[in-house]
Amino acid sequence: MNTLQKRLFVMLFLVNAGTSPLLADNAIYIDQIGSGVDIDITQDGSGNKVGGSADDDTKMIVSGDNITMSIDAVGSSNSIIGNIVGEGSTIDFDIVGSTNSIDFNIDPTNTYGATDGDYKLSITGGDNDLDLNIGTEDAASNGTFDWIVDGDFNTATINIDVGSFNNTVDWVGDNNTITYDADGYDGHTLNVLGDGNYWNLTVDQQSTLQVDELEIELDGDGTSNTPATICISQSDSGTATGCQ
Repeated sequence: MNTLQKRLFVMLFLVNAGTSPLLADNAIYIDQIGSGVDIDITQDGSGNKVGGSADDDTKMIVSGDNITMSIDAVGSSNSIIGNIVGEGSTIDFDIVGSTNSIDFNIDPTNTYGATDGDYKLSITGGDNDLDLNIGTEDAASNGTFDWIVDGDFNTATINIDVGSFNNTVDWVGDNNTITYDADGYDGHTLNVLGDGNYWNLTVDQQSTLQVDELEIELDGDGTSNTPATICISQSDSGTATGCQ
């Protein structure tokens, strides 16, 4: 099949009939090369994985321009592990459940493969862990990332190394931790809207040639034992600043 015309649709559905105490885990392994590809993945259940190897944590590899990928995962203790390289990619993740892990890289090999990307992420549930890296050494430019977190005790670590990148964060819930680091020559824009208590937000923006813009609107409380914290660090020299 010509990869330019390829459309991959995978639907895995786990049903608990109530008579068996054990549900088998599902796994999807992807190694795709080619442009203009549409990949839709749906998983329903617990202990499932979208990745690149049956035996370890090898990431999926999807390479090509104008890739459209949609992953819907419903359940708990699921994992999504992957690498995507390709200009003009559209990525949409919708995660519903608890204790899920998302470890994803866009352009991890220092090419222009994160240029003009459009990324969306929705996480509903608690105790989920997100690790997302977009771009490498500012080789790519232009992109948007819109993400929503709805639940408690979620952790998100976002590293952006793409010039002229717009990022919008909307979260609802308590005890959420978000760490955002944006580097590169061209400016970044980050808008954060949050509602909840005991949150921990760390923002580090280090563009060297353009203006970084940051807007934060949070509603919530902390205590002396469990504070709600914000740390903002910006540098137009491109050097690390960090929080004290």
